[in-house]
Amino acid sequence: MRRSPRALVAWAAAVAVALVTANVVATDLATLHRRAASLGPQRAVVVAATDLALGATIRASDLRTVTMYASTVPTGSLTDRAAAVGRIVALPALKGSIIARRQLVAARRSGLDGLVPVGARAVRVLTGDGVRPAPGAVVDVLVSLDPSEIAQAGGGTGALAVAKGALVLALDGRGVTLLVTEQEAHAIAFAVANGTLLLALAPPEAACCNNPRPTTGGS
Repeated sequence: MRRSPRALVAWAAAVAVALVTANVVATDLATLHRRAASLGPQRAVVVAATDLALGATIRASDLRTVTMYASTVPTGSLTDRAAAVGRIVALPALKGSIIARRQLVAARRSGLDGLVPVGARAVRVLTGDGVRPAPGAVVDVLVSLDPSEIAQAGGGTGALAVAKGALVLALDGRGVTLLVTEQEAHAIAFAVANGTLLLALAPPEAACCNNPRPTTGGS
């Protein structure tokens, strides 16, 4: 059967389009393969399955695992979902965001190893030229009040202990960060506004019964 010239032209055009399309697809696939190779191997990454609020305890249902190219995964990202269960959210996360190790802390902790323990507060006080205790030392926080105020209040020693057995967490410049109870934190704030603070070194035993310090350990 003899084909008409018009049919031959249409057939040739169709073949040409098919060849061009095949070439474009092949080129795109090759580009994608090169791109994938440049991104490195794939790895599992933990992301938030829901919004994670500060202080929340992680449950298995709060997280899910996705696969990403290694080069696109931020340094410090969590890769094991099971390892996160039971830990505490130290930095909030939105649903779908990658979870970094530093965003979660152990449920049992003390000092600066994560959040301040429940029932405690970390406060920074200025030491001036006074005692500069090392981190881990135990101190009492004293306040020296104006003698005239002491006299008006009926007399006294002029110095009061506003915190006892406080653990030194850190030093920075002239400041000392202490772990105290919530009530002692309020007392220290009042003392700063109304008197002069002084730190007095105390024996390690003084810390045993004053501040709520959980046992240091794992999650």
